[in-house]
Amino acid sequence: MLMSIFICVGFLSHAILTSVLPRGGDDYGGHPTINHDAVIALPQMTSSGFAGHLESQFNPLLFVSGGCDPYPAINAGGNLGTGLRPTGGGRSGCDAGGKGQVYIRRGISNGNRGIMYSYYVPKVRWGKKDEEGHRHYWASVVVWIGKSNCDGAAMKDLRAVGISFTTDHEVWGSVRVDQASTPRMQIHDNAISPFIGGDNDRLFQRIPVSWDSLDKVVQRALSDVKYEKTQVPFTNVAFQASLDSAYRAFFSDVSPGDSGCTEGVAPSDVTY
Repeated sequence: MLMSIFICVGFLSHAILTSVLPRGGDDYGGHPTINHDAVIALPQMTSSGFAGHLESQFNPLLFVSGGCDPYPAINAGGNLGTGLRPTGGGRSGCDAGGKGQVYIRRGISNGNRGIMYSYYVPKVRWGKKDEEGHRHYWASVVVWIGKSNCDGAAMKDLRAVGISFTTDHEVWGSVRVDQASTPRMQIHDNAISPFIGGDNDRLFQRIPVSWDSLDKVVQRALSDVKYEKTQVPFTNVAFQASLDSAYRAFFSDVSPGDSGCTEGVAPSDVTY
């Protein structure tokens, strides 16, 4: 199923850069904070109707092969997790994320429809030195949606035609697929990649919450926080640029005829 993997560096807009400019620390925008392991995950909240079924169908199965587990970044009261200093082992203090949380937002880039699934980890390390890591990290997967039947509009007619995934901050890899089933991915420290192993009890979906289902207090906190080394990729300010970077990683190598019927993958009452 894996045909090729391509890496491309995403280009960020000025609006995105303002979210990650060096600050000598993290700015929580005046919102309350709590320890990362005290953040209680939000209950499952996908979008209503057809869109919610779509979000659930392609919610990746995720295997942690190294580094921190995904944790919820924020609780229902708008309290943000403070993360962890990048010291100790890669999983030290962050190996009990349980079912964590995955944050979902749907969108369109250059006429192609994608669903972004984003994961928060409280620290990331890629080496033994203190400078080889930092507090807070966001990683994402974008599933690009097409049709197996260009005249159909039912769930059974939809499939993933490609997957983009972050291999570092705003650096994307990609893989072509042709499947109606849930993608299988893995994360190791800061990099996501396809998972090609067998069934495993550590390969499972995280608790999904869609952006449009979040309370305003939660949306506001996620929009206001400015991390020193990473960014929330699905806020109103960041989302389109992140999705466009993911698009360039995949569709720069795929002609329109290769990617299936990507237009109109949902009924007209579903908005992206």
